[in-house]
Amino acid sequence: MTDERAVGEIVIEWYRASLGRDDGTARAARARLRRSKSPAEALAVAETHDLNKLLKKFGKSPTADKLALLATTFAQLKGIEGAKLAAVFGRPRTKGGPRTLSELRFQSLIRIHAHRDLVTPLRRSLAVLDTNPSCDGRALADDLYIWNDTVRNKWCFQYFGAEFAKTNKGETVQ
Repeated sequence: MTDERAVGEIVIEWYRASLGRDDGTARAARARLRRSKSPAEALAVAETHDLNKLLKKFGKSPTADKLALLATTFAQLKGIEGAKLAAVFGRPRTKGGPRTLSELRFQSLIRIHAHRDLVTPLRRSLAVLDTNPSCDGRALADDLYIWNDTVRNKWCFQYFGAEFAKTNKGETVQ
């Protein structure tokens, strides 16, 4: 019998054990994952397979593209506590100034449907945050694992700091 745990909880456990430590092994894994330009490159890092084992242990069936996306994204983070990532992207850099991630870049990110196509644009978007990017890791892992129209709609509301509006049954934003 498997313990039912949310993907976010599982990924946080993996992050703390594999990437979150301050030792040579974890630093090297983070560096290799940050440099990965394709899912295959991320899958060539042992820590990605540690995540796969942990997800499977709890009854999840990740695809190679989902694993690569989660591993490369979490390698970019310095912290896993804080606001939702879309809200962090939408914050103004200065009072009354432009948003941390431009609306055009955010719109480009939201238009991506495939997990494999999200790896590089999300890495580039995280790079604009600062030297210590941090966000709600649990929510981010859950969102990236699913990455569907509902998640993308939710990110739009979070980015603009607006209250979430429910979509009509069967309605999607494309």
